[in-house]
Amino acid sequence: MIGLVADALNSRCTQLVAANDDVEAMAKLDGWTGDASIAATSRGNSLISTLEQTVAEVSAVRRAADEVQIAAERLTAFTFETDALARAHGLAVSDDGAVSPLPAMGPPPPPDVAAIRARVQVEVADRVGQILRRAGDVDADFAAVMTRALRGEITEQGVGTLAQAAQVGAAQSGLSIIGPPEGGTPDQAKAWWDSLSDTAKGAILRDNPDLVRNLDGIPVADRDAANRTVLAHEIARLRGDTSEQGRLELQGLLDIDKRLNHAEPGQPQAFLVGLDTSGQGKAIVASGNPDTAANVATYVPGTGSELGKIGGDIDRSDKMWHAADRSGSPSTAVVTWVGYDAPDDIAAAGSESYADNGKDALGGFQDGLRATHQGDALSHNTVLGHSYGTTVVGHAARDGGLNADELVFVASPGVGVDTADQLHLDGVNPGDIGHHVHSTVADHDMIKVTNLEVGDDSGASHDIALGPDPTAPQFGGQTFTSAPGTAGPWYTGGLSSDAHSQYWEDRSPSLRNFGLIIAGKPTS
Repeated sequence: MIGLVADALNSRCTQLVAANDDVEAMAKLDGWTGDASIAATSRGNSLISTLEQTVAEVSAVRRAADEVQIAAERLTAFTFETDALARAHGLAVSDDGAVSPLPAMGPPPPPDVAAIRARVQVEVADRVGQILRRAGDVDADFAAVMTRALRGEITEQGVGTLAQAAQVGAAQSGLSIIGPPEGGTPDQAKAWWDSLSDTAKGAILRDNPDLVRNLDGIPVADRDAANRTVLAHEIARLRGDTSEQGRLELQGLLDIDKRLNHAEPGQPQAFLVGLDTSGQGKAIVASGNPDTAANVATYVPGTGSELGKIGGDIDRSDKMWHAADRSGSPSTAVVTWVGYDAPDDIAAAGSESYADNGKDALGGFQDGLRATHQGDALSHNTVLGHSYGTTVVGHAARDGGLNADELVFVASPGVGVDTADQLHLDGVNPGDIGHHVHSTVADHDMIKVTNLEVGDDSGASHDIALGPDPTAPQFGGQTFTSAPGTAGPWYTGGLSSDAHSQYWEDRSPSLRNFGLIIAGKPTS
């Protein structure tokens, strides 16, 4: 029906514009003078003004009808897609929008199938909510355009020609693009994005990239497209910034740009998933596409990490990608997540506040990876922290839970819990959590100082920093091998700061084990 309306309006608008020459000729007959000429000219000008107003109004409604047709087609397709998704996973959508499992036939499904069904049930419910929300928005927008046209509120004065009047009218209509649900989950953001037409998505990526470029639940390729636009602008802006922080951030952006656009042979395609140049800056860069990879890892660096130093962290992620590939991973993505304000130095790293301030962002990002992953099968997701990054990971898993299958603590000063069973991973049985928590520390790593225990006045002992060493047997997790690292002088007991950063050295046992964990295989 909307298509027929749009076609009729297109035809009528074309006829009106074509009448422009006839009306102007009537109003400007050469050589005709006198009262009749004046009356005819006045009448002609009045007709031209009326035509301009009519063309503006018809053009406004025509454009709105065109966009309603596009939106309706997308919503119809999205509805069929949602219904097919529900049925494929044994779910039904009732007339009132409720989503529930179909009556069970036979034995209960195995745990992995049940986990996927539960995730899909949430996704379908979010999709249904977005369909209703978007349909209501389209209806309200079209009604508003129609009301303005009927009331003569489409302004056309002074446009000059009917063709220009048509342009002016069209510019005053069109459907608004409502944003994602305020405060919504990544699943809800994904449902909103999926409900939009390709035209609407393109308009957002082109004209309003800030709306989606850092939003968990938006597909990685689309976040990348939006962030690349901003990256180019920020590089140009910072070239004129002579401050130390400006020069440092510019270097980080150039390192990102190099990885995105000048990959070395054998490196996977990179995606810019997040970018923030305020303060010390934040960025999220993926080596490989997390939305399509079978194995996905998120690397959270520690003290001193920031936008300006991201180049070294991206190098580590690339090495882990290659390690997983050598371990037999069919497809891999490793994300460099500099998505929190890290402590600047060792003194600041004694505070839990940085971890507490960053844990929700990490949790939301992990939820977003689940929401946007393509295909029926869940990806195998790992979150790996180094140094203070382990504290961020631990606090996120302790307080809100992480949407991941494996946790890896590398050179940890403590993760905020005394034992592995105080951590929570979505989809992992709490009684089995210890098999999914992996830790390592080099023999000569200076971080061991932070895991020393001291006694208090009551005679009890506690760790001097952020929690016990997760490699300790009583922690209850899995440990894996790292090289000893560079030894320090005798007066440090052989501990060194060099050993703290050597876990990613080529052919090291730790790097090999990173690849095995990411690929879902046993470590050594």
